[in-house]
Amino acid sequence: MIAAKMTKCVYSPLSKKITDDELYDYFIKNIYYGNLKINGMNIKVFTTPFEDNKMQGYFHLTTKTKKQFGIKIRMKEPRAYFINYIVPMITNYLMCDNCDNIKCNKIKIWTVPYKNTKRTKLLYSDDKYSYIIILEKIKNEMYIISSYLIDEPGYLEKVLKEYSEYKKVSKN
Repeated sequence: MIAAKMTKCVYSPLSKKITDDELYDYFIKNIYYGNLKINGMNIKVFTTPFEDNKMQGYFHLTTKTKKQFGIKIRMKEPRAYFINYIVPMITNYLMCDNCDNIKCNKIKIWTVPYKNTKRTKLLYSDDKYSYIIILEKIKNEMYIISSYLIDEPGYLEKVLKEYSEYKKVSKN
């Protein structure tokens, strides 16, 4: 058997033609029931409260709140089409240290303080898209707090600076 060399850890975002129900079905099958783990801990999503017959964790991955109005923007938000990045990023990040694909930007992972806890962040960035997953340990479980497409000007630079500072500190 010939082993195929992995050339890419993530692929294209989902089609913009995907319906809300199809997107929620993807979330349930691949993320909620996906048996995802990081550092030996199961990764979970927030299940309550339910809105529009969908669990809360789903909205953390597909919508955002407009700060000035406090209104949730439902679906068709660009981040919704990248929900398919979550599973391969979590599944593949450990291989990045051993990956010899020099064309790959690798999945970056780091931990930062946040209030009275720490958050773990995973970032995948290539010449087209930058996507981040934010996890937080609550009790003895890891939860997906949010994940989103980085599309605001200057925000990727801010995230990369945070990662660089983490790398400097972790080397010492």
